[in-house]
Amino acid sequence: MLNLAKSILIVIFIALFQLSIYGFFVRPSITTWGATEKEISMPMAGDNKDLLVTATRAITINTSKAEVWKWLIQLGADRGGFYSYSFIEEALGYETRYQNAITPEFKEIKVGDLVRGSINEKHSIVPYSFKVLYVKPEESIVLDKWGTFLLKSISDEQTRLIVRSQEVANKKNIWMSISSYLEIPFHFIMERRLLMGIKARAEAGESVKLSQAKDIIWFSGVVISGFLICWFVYIAIGVVQSIVISSILSFFWMCSIWLVDPIPLYSVSMVLVVFIAIWVMIRSKRGGV
Repeated sequence: MLNLAKSILIVIFIALFQLSIYGFFVRPSITTWGATEKEISMPMAGDNKDLLVTATRAITINTSKAEVWKWLIQLGADRGGFYSYSFIEEALGYETRYQNAITPEFKEIKVGDLVRGSINEKHSIVPYSFKVLYVKPEESIVLDKWGTFLLKSISDEQTRLIVRSQEVANKKNIWMSISSYLEIPFHFIMERRLLMGIKARAEAGESVKLSQAKDIIWFSGVVISGFLICWFVYIAIGVVQSIVISSILSFFWMCSIWLVDPIPLYSVSMVLVVFIAIWVMIRSKRGGV
């Protein structure tokens, strides 16, 4: 019981440590992921001075604007999905079609359309949909309660996809402000994958099937390494193991989620690092007996 209480206190300390790291280093990085200073500051069609800009993110896609547009207008659970982690969406109750091939019935999007978050909203944790407020074909879409999707040509064979998110500032409601603050990293994980998903599909072309295997391995590595760190905290002894090493492991765990590419190499390596740390600690305990 005493060990459990100690572990809880250490986890709280590590959580506070992570929040400080997140606020100073991680948040500025994930809210401007891939975007240049010019893209962050430039005006966009959906800009609303009454809303708070929460993020401007971007990615370079090696194909023409017209090709990227074909995929962008597929957004929606009842259309082509969100090109993100569909297995996470489904676990949260958001059902999508998850199509990898461009289909003839989704060749346009217009003002007033709804980009739905789920095919069956009854199962969703928080039902949502985004109303299309503005469309400039092959260039820009503005979605209510999300923001602006903008395509800019670099050349005939390269396009920048820029996404700017905005939301109402909840200055009077501290709990809503905290909730919004904590939602940003999760939204980043999904939106980063959305950008990468559009890039992969646009560069591969129509009717090419893309596997989710790497995404599942990456996410599994993140979850497993997180549980292993908690186990490490539980069995650790002394200040060095309990606080110092645990904090270092938790820092690199954060990096594997938010600061490096979401690929199996990093998350699986994190699993191995934590497993080795646990093995060395157990060996040292046995050696000291």
